[in-house]
Amino acid sequence: MDSSRNEHIVMLPLLAHGHLIPSLALAKQIHRRTGFTITIANTPLNIQYLRSTISADSNSSETSHIRLAELPFCSSDHGLPPNAESTGNLYLD
Repeated sequence: MDSSRNEHIVMLPLLAHGHLIPSLALAKQIHRRTGFTITIANTPLNIQYLRSTISADSNSSETSHIRLAELPFCSSDHGLPPNAESTGNLYLD
């Protein structure tokens, strides 16, 4: 790989809570193999969850090349209940 290039990948995991940790694991694996910087973009509550997961991770050097980007999202603008930023927060009556 040409060291003068700064490769960057943006990931947008499906808005389901069960996809967040596997997406983070994939981001780590991609970085490990390529050295690319990875940005995971998601809703604010999902990013908060990922931040807490990353801070609990013992290998901080690996996660230092993984960035998190919050996408603005207001669930009520879309007819959803408050804080419904992932499928886990939706309830069927």
